[in-house]
Parts: sequence; C-alpha cells; structure tokens
Amino acid sequence: MSESDFVYRVHPAIGMARVGNSEEYYIAPESMAGRPDPNNPEIMGGLPIEPGTESKTITSSDLRDKNGALKRQAARFRIYQYPEQEQECYPNGEGIEINIGSNINGKTVTDIIWTVHLANKKANNYVLENPNLGAYQSIIDGYKDGSLPPPRNLLEGPKLNSRDRLQKLVIDPGPRTIKGTDETGVKFDKCTQASCWESGTNTTPLPNYPKSFPEDNFEKLYSPVGNIDTLGELETDSQGHLLVLGAYGRASAWYQDDDTPYPLNDDVDNDGWFDDTADGPVCAVLVFDDGTTQEVHGAWIVSTDPAYAPQILNVVSLWEDIYDSWVRELRLCPAIFQPDRGYNYNYIPYFDRDLSPFFQAAGLQRWVANLPRGAIQAHKTVEEIQSTDRPAETILTGLAYIRNPNNPTEASVGAPLMPFHLGDQGQPFLSPTFTQYFFLTQWNDEKFNPGLGPKLGAGEYLDKATLVNCLGGRFSPGIDMTFIVRQPDIYIQDWETSGSGPFRIKHKPLDYNTAQLNEPFLTEGYVPLHKGSCDGLEPGDTSKFLAIPWHTDYNSCATHETAPNPSTPRKSSTLYWSWPAQRPVAVYVAQDVTNGELGSQFYAVRGTGTESSNPQNQGRYQNRLDILANWHRIGVVMQGNAIDTGTYSREQYLEVESQLSGELDESGVQPWPINAKSD
Repeated sequence: MSESDFVYRVHPAIGMARVGNSEEYYIAPESMAGRPDPNNPEIMGGLPIEPGTESKTITSSDLRDKNGALKRQAARFRIYQYPEQEQECYPNGEGIEINIGSNINGKTVTDIIWTVHLANKKANNYVLENPNLGAYQSIIDGYKDGSLPPPRNLLEGPKLNSRDRLQKLVIDPGPRTIKGTDETGVKFDKCTQASCWESGTNTTPLPNYPKSFPEDNFEKLYSPVGNIDTLGELETDSQGHLLVLGAYGRASAWYQDDDTPYPLNDDVDNDGWFDDTADGPVCAVLVFDDGTTQEVHGAWIVSTDPAYAPQILNVVSLWEDIYDSWVRELRLCPAIFQPDRGYNYNYIPYFDRDLSPFFQAAGLQRWVANLPRGAIQAHKTVEEIQSTDRPAETILTGLAYIRNPNNPTEASVGAPLMPFHLGDQGQPFLSPTFTQYFFLTQWNDEKFNPGLGPKLGAGEYLDKATLVNCLGGRFSPGIDMTFIVRQPDIYIQDWETSGSGPFRIKHKPLDYNTAQLNEPFLTEGYVPLHKGSCDGLEPGDTSKFLAIPWHTDYNSCATHETAPNPSTPRKSSTLYWSWPAQRPVAVYVAQDVTNGELGSQFYAVRGTGTESSNPQNQGRYQNRLDILANWHRIGVVMQGNAIDTGTYSREQYLEVESQLSGELDESGVQPWPINAKSD
C-alpha cells in the first residue's frame, strides 16, 4: 500500500482554545468531563494538560502565572491515518497518529505545514435577541422563509456584505502558516505577515492581505483593558502537533457622535463593541522526504470564553447536540435512526456510553448551583444510578422526572422535571436532546447493554472529548458554539465516501491570491437556512452567532426567571440556572473546607459591584462594564485531588484561585428555590 491508499485527518475535528490574560497557557483537555481520565482514573476527566507533556493534567497551582494572571488555553491538533474505505461507518475504531518522523511505506514525514485563519465577525452579524420573533420562537426561526433578523450596528449600514461594513466591523488578521517542531511566535496580529500553503513544500507570503483590526478603522477606541491587537497565535511542539492559542479576553468600543463610547446596555447584542474571540479553519499538509506532499482533511478552531469548571459535565453538552443532529440528519448511525422510519426501538444502547453521562451530569450540577440539602442528596443519588439498577426502582422511577423533548408542553414545566435549567431562546426549560431521550426511553424499558460500547479510535476519542467538555443547549445563545451546530449544511455531508469522517465543518474554498490590500477579503459568510450561503464556512462564521462582547452574556447568566414565562396556571417567579456547569453560579470555596466538611456556598461572581437587593440580580456585576475588568479574577472549580494547596476529597469539587475570595459575604447563598423580587 502507498500513502494514497490511506486518508489523513486532523483531530479533534473541532478544537477549543480559550482566552486568558496571561502570556502563558495550558493545553485543552483531551479527556471527558464526567468520566474518569483514561490516563489517571483517580482524576475526573476534563482537566487541561501541562504544556510539553502528552497527558499530564494540571493542578490548581497551574491555573495562573506567577503574577496571578489567568492562563490561556491552547487547542492541540494531531493528524491520524486511516485505511481508505468505499463506505465508512461510525465509529471507525481505527487511526494511527502521524508525526514528523513517521514512516509511511518507506517514505518519511519530514514536515507538517499547518495553515490556520482566525477572524471575528460578531460586529457584522445579525442580532440574536430578535424583536421580530414571537414568545415561543427560537433564534433559528428568524432566518426561515428568506427572513433575516435586524443587523447589529445598523447605523453602519443595513447590508452585511457592503464594503464599508466588512472593512470596519470584521477583525481579520488573515491566514498564518507554521511548520516544523518547537516553533513559536506566529501571531494573528498586524505585525506578523499573512501566509498560506498552495502547493509543494513551501509556504506563500501574502503581503497584500487586507488585515483589519478595530484601531485601523476607528480613530478613537474605548479599551478598558487594552486594545484588540491580536486574535491569538500558533505554535508547534516537539512532534509537530499544532497548538492554537486563544487571545487575551479584551473588548473595545468605538465612540458615538457625542464623544462617549457606546454603552453596554444589553447582555447579548451590544452595538459599538468588539471582542477578541474568534474561529476559523485548520488545514494541514504532510511533506515527505522525496519532496511529495499529502493533503489532510482539516478541522475547525474556536477561541472562546475560559472554562471555569472544566470537570463538571453539562447535562446537554455540545457533543450531545452535534451527535443528535448527525444521528437524525446525516446518517451517522442508521441502526439508531433512519429518516423514513425514525428511531429504531430494537436498538440497544450502552449504559456506560449512552446513559451514564446523563446521570453523572445531573449529580455534578450540585457543585455549581445552590441546591437545597434534599435536592443535593437527590442529585447525588441520580449520579449513583448503575446498570444493575432497575429503572423503575431508581430515584427517577424511569422517565417520570425527565422532560420529554417530544412533548412541547413539557418545555413549560419546571421542577420536578429535569434538567432544572432554563431552555433555548423560545423555550422556558431545557430538555434532553431527542437522541438522549430515546436512549433513556430504552433504559426505561430495560433494553440496554451494561457494557462500554464499541471502542473509539484515538482521533475519534479526541473529537468526542473536546465536544463533551463544552456547553450544548441552552443555546440562548450559548458559550462555546451555538444553535448553528444543529444545522446539517455547515458540515461535510458526504463523510462516508469523501474520507473526511464525521463532525467536520465544511471549509469555504478561499483563493488568497485574489487578496487586495484595500479591499475586504472575507464576506458576510454563512447565513442559516438561506440557499446558496453554505458552500462552506469562512473564518469567523461560527463565533459570530454568540454574544458581543462575550463577557456580558457570561455575567448575566447566573439565574433568571423563565423566558418566555408561562402564564398558566400562574406566572412563575422562581429563578432557574442557565449554564451552571459552564458558568458556575454558586460554589464551595476550598479554603473554607474544615476537616473535610464543606462551608457555605458563595456566588462565583461576587464582591464589590455585585451587590443587589433584588434576588434575580445577584451573582453578577450590576454594571456590565465591571465584568470586563474582573472576568479573569473569577475562580475555577476543580476536583479535590487536583487541588495542591491542601488535602481534599476526590468526591468534592471546590473553587480555587479566585481573586474575589477576600470579598465573601458570610451569609453565603440562599438555597434554591429563590423567587424574583416582585414589582
């Protein structure tokens, strides 16, 4: 066999970098939150990895640098080789990692050329809180039947593809290439030259690429913690793996006609603002010792918010949302679902793979939300459900307390139905995905396999682990990615025959040779449900559907009343959580643990500027500007045996390294349920 008898893929298919205010970084987790780390079963998965190591997870003292700044997270990408197949199935179970120095049928890989293009299009996108939608409509409804939501920054013009808007509102440093081992300093800034790979063994400089940063287009900027002058950087390690580092968590506003900066008046859609999150394609080429090359099926990188509770599993993770869409829309597992037949009720799910994560996630929520004592014990009991338990005899009594996504009326029913989280825009409460609920239905009927399920290949495991560690629904709009991950047209759909495998975002072909110095290169890009808009995604096309700046949405999503709020039998005033696993609401502080006993819970966001007599405004900064200066001071929730400042139980998940810890309110957080202050 020659190298042409194989296909080559970058993994993870979607990688996650995260912002921090330190120059230093750690590597994104390569194990799954809510499951034991395969390399150290005593540690719950989801912990980031020490730089320069294969799998050594960080401890609490690795979260910040010596000056107390929060480290950034780098996404690590690898290449795997697979036998070429006429028709692929999932999981493949195969995959051999290819590094610089690997031998493929007598030919040695002498180099790997990586090309990455990051951009931020948030200011040139449509609003997410669409005033034209009815109470029970979701974000995606604003794009149906040729409709469009109103644009952000309407004063800059109504057409997103206009030259002026693209030039002023898109942050675009252009593509960058990197190759070899232990290379550093390839930054997505104005000083580093844009470059790409075209053919052969060399890279092509792009001196005419029209880089665009906020300060290029606005004479005056309000930048509370520094100008946005980079979207991150690239490195390679000793084996030629690619590391994509996030930026610094900055936000900037331009000035209005009255010479004041635009205010932060909204949690999601703030006109006049930029942030330095980003996304874009990751491409790779193998170079052999005979001068030949082999292109690789690429990946996608997203640079987003920090992960403040990396080991706490979301009840609906990003994996669950993407997996559900692939099962129902893209033929991922015909044994589970076929479009003309629906779910196959003869299919037997696996307890450890398909069911246990749901129970585990429910149990872990108690460490990041202010549950009362009885509910804490109940969630712990859910977490302990085993394959040997009869479903009807568990605390859940089968499906009795699980919200059914097939019954729209249950989206308006809160406790005791679980999850206890708020739902997507247009849904008061969160439901499991349709595929999660199908697996739970089979479990309820005692039709499940107690085993582990088919083994994933190493690359497939990276794909899943990365997405398991991210937030799925509630997409209102979300944190890491958002509602567009449910749209089949953003993915490579001929995955069974093209060699790409599943879960790969389709790259729009970009001819960098056409770049002109004074003309925007990127366009409006992907528009959901609009024909002809998805010949592939451009850089910036996934992150643009998230809040601008991200800080205000993070700040706001502590607790809320339901929205929409059902009026029958009476309007609910109970406050529920948005994303406690990704945005901790109430935490136990490690320094307050005495002889193994927990202290009171405190708001994760607390201290000066967070005080409010209104319960639904607690646990957040009352002035949105304050989150811009304090997001990096928030602590991180870690498992007790990953905390190196004392001796703690591995059963506990405690907040460490908060720079707000000196501002504790001795009374702690009131246990749920808390009601909104009545008018």
